[in-house]
Amino acid sequence: MRDLYLGKERERGSIMVHQKAPTQPTFLSIRQLTIAAFLSAITIFLGITGYGFIPLVIMNATILHIPTIIGSLSAGRKVGMIVGFMFGIFSFIRSLQAPSALLLFAVQYNVMADAFICIVPRILIGLIAYELYRHLKIREVWRVAVTAVVTTVIHTVLFLGSFTALVGVPYAEAQGIPFMNVINIMLGITAVNGVPEAIVSGLIVTPIIMALQRAGLKAQ
Repeated sequence: MRDLYLGKERERGSIMVHQKAPTQPTFLSIRQLTIAAFLSAITIFLGITGYGFIPLVIMNATILHIPTIIGSLSAGRKVGMIVGFMFGIFSFIRSLQAPSALLLFAVQYNVMADAFICIVPRILIGLIAYELYRHLKIREVWRVAVTAVVTTVIHTVLFLGSFTALVGVPYAEAQGIPFMNVINIMLGITAVNGVPEAIVSGLIVTPIIMALQRAGLKAQ
């Protein structure tokens, strides 16, 4: 009996040793880390080569936000926000080296304001794209397209709105114009830049996300 009891105890101990310990939740999975790194690299590549910027009169139109949207829709909000953060950091560094007319003033007036303008809206679009996509209840292809287009417009509004809120008044004083004129300028830029950017975003993001979904990549 004693041997039988000891045998059962050894068997029970063996089972406990081989039983898997509960895994702790991680901030990002290996797959998400890989996607975030890849899309961040694409963002930086587009920025360094200049392919991600379209120079206009007083600021640059951009497609650098597109990898951020793709990250959110293919791997979740955290990935989108990380890629957006990398986009923002790159834009901030670029604004210190080769700024557009608007960001040149922001840098000269207050570099912290410039950092906020460049970084925070880009992080937010990663979150906004995910939440918008998650709450839309329409056909998938239109769900992706609408998310890409609307998020791009919101990105433009957040960027220009941040500029107006933080340095709009001193910018108006420096230019010798009423503050209302600054608002009108921002609205004009939103129409001239934001609409083409939104259309391009929809045309690029939609087929890429649909292809990734067929390959099994979709934000949960």
